[in-house]
Amino acid sequence: MNDYTVTVYGATGKTGRHVAELATGRGWTVRSAGRRPAAYGQTVPFDWDDETTWAPAAAGAQAAYVLIPFNHPGAPERTPDLLRAVAAAGVERVVLLSSLDVDSADADSPLCVSERTLAELPVKSAILRPTWFLDNFTLGSFAGMTQVGEIRLPCGEGRIPFVAAVDIAAVAVAAMSPDAATGPLPITGPESVTHHDVAAALTEATGRPVSYTPVTADEFVDLMCARGFSEDYGRFLADALTDVATGALRIPVHDTVPRLTGRPALDVTEFARRFAA
Repeated sequence: MNDYTVTVYGATGKTGRHVAELATGRGWTVRSAGRRPAAYGQTVPFDWDDETTWAPAAAGAQAAYVLIPFNHPGAPERTPDLLRAVAAAGVERVVLLSSLDVDSADADSPLCVSERTLAELPVKSAILRPTWFLDNFTLGSFAGMTQVGEIRLPCGEGRIPFVAAVDIAAVAVAAMSPDAATGPLPITGPESVTHHDVAAALTEATGRPVSYTPVTADEFVDLMCARGFSEDYGRFLADALTDVATGALRIPVHDTVPRLTGRPALDVTEFARRFAA
């Protein structure tokens, strides 16, 4: 399908880079939208802080992948405007990276507002609702903790069916296909595990000791601020992690990855092995 063009917003991010790679592997023409050169596809300018770059990045594409970047100040609130710009540029199918947290989010949160906006647009759409990323421990918010060998989070002994970003990307690409189903797609890994399990898998795979220590929400926010994250972002994560600790957030395992991709989702052991390799 060499005449199928897709735009991948955030093509150098945790999920976007995998989306661009997998879409390229399908023979699609990929427009990798971002501020830095991407490894896959044709890099086109895109900046969350420059609305003049939004629609041109989507020009000529039949499908687009859009995410809600909570670590970029102000961008989550602007995501609905980006979705409108993408639709106005003539894109027929939009895949939005949302979150399983949307069910417990406030009605005026960026997650809920973005999902509602997309539903109202004249496009075919799929909404990805993944659980917490395993990649947060290797490339994202908690990577610094992993590097020093001590993961300190306010989630107690709670369990999460963590999912790998490459599995989210595989679902995204399946959903971007011309004849794909539309609607919400919950995405998890194959089983629920504790943060002790994550630390043990990383220890085994890398040969370097990694431990997990439960901490209070306030201590976690201080740790995130010390690592350069904003206090608002730290508090956002702390609130969600505390819900895991208390049991207020219970996430069932879903079969979306194997059902749409034809292969099993990565478990924490295989993810850690791939990271170590």
